[in-house]
Amino acid sequence: MRASLLDVNCYAIAAGDGAEGSACVLVDAGYDCADDLAEVLAELDWHPVAILLTHGHADHVLGLPNLLERFPVPVHLGRPDLYRLEDPAAGVSAQFAQALAPLTQGWSAPDAHAVDDGDVLELAGLTLTATLAPGHTEGSTLYAIEDPAPAGDGPGEVLVSGDVLFAGSVGRTDLPGGDPTAMTATLAALRDRQDTPVLPGHGPATRLSHELSTNPFL
Repeated sequence: MRASLLDVNCYAIAAGDGAEGSACVLVDAGYDCADDLAEVLAELDWHPVAILLTHGHADHVLGLPNLLERFPVPVHLGRPDLYRLEDPAAGVSAQFAQALAPLTQGWSAPDAHAVDDGDVLELAGLTLTATLAPGHTEGSTLYAIEDPAPAGDGPGEVLVSGDVLFAGSVGRTDLPGGDPTAMTATLAALRDRQDTPVLPGHGPATRLSHELSTNPFL
C-alpha cells in the first residue's frame, strides 16, 4: 500500500503462497499507513512478526507509533540511521521540517534493533540479507528477501531498495547525511547482484536488470 505523505510504499511480505494465517514482515512505516495496512492484513489473515525500515527519513518512520500500537513487533533499522528516530524532522530540509512539525509533535522514539552490513534475519519463513547502502542516508539498507519455497512461478527473491533505487531514478543525496560519493559506490555495487524484482520506497516495482540497462543514473 502507499502512504499519503510523499507516497511512501509500505509492504507486507509473506513466504510461499501467502495462505491465510501466514506470518509476514512489514517494510517501512509511512505516516498514515496503519489503518489501511491493518485492513489489508485482516483480509489476508496475515500476522506481522517484524517491521523493517529501509532508512530513517521521516516519511518512512512517522507511522511507527500507530503501527506498533496495532502490531507490537520488533523494529529493525540500519545502525547508522538509528539516531534519526530521536528526531525524524532533523534529517530533512528546513522547509520540510517546518511542514512536519504538526506530525512530530509529541514524538517519542521507538526502540529499534540495529542492522549491520551482512546481517541475515530469519523471519516469517523468509531469509533476509541486509546490505548497508549509504548515500541517500548513512544507514540506508537493501534487503534481499529470499523465499525458500516460492509459490508457482513466483520469484524466489526480491530486493527491497528503499530510497536507494527507484524505477528510472535513484535517491537524492543533498539532504543531511547524504553523500554523493557513497551513493556512487552503492550504485556501482548493484551490478554485482543477481537479477531480481525490485521493490522501491516510492513509485512502481521494477527489475534490477531493467534498471541496469535503462536507468540513466546507473
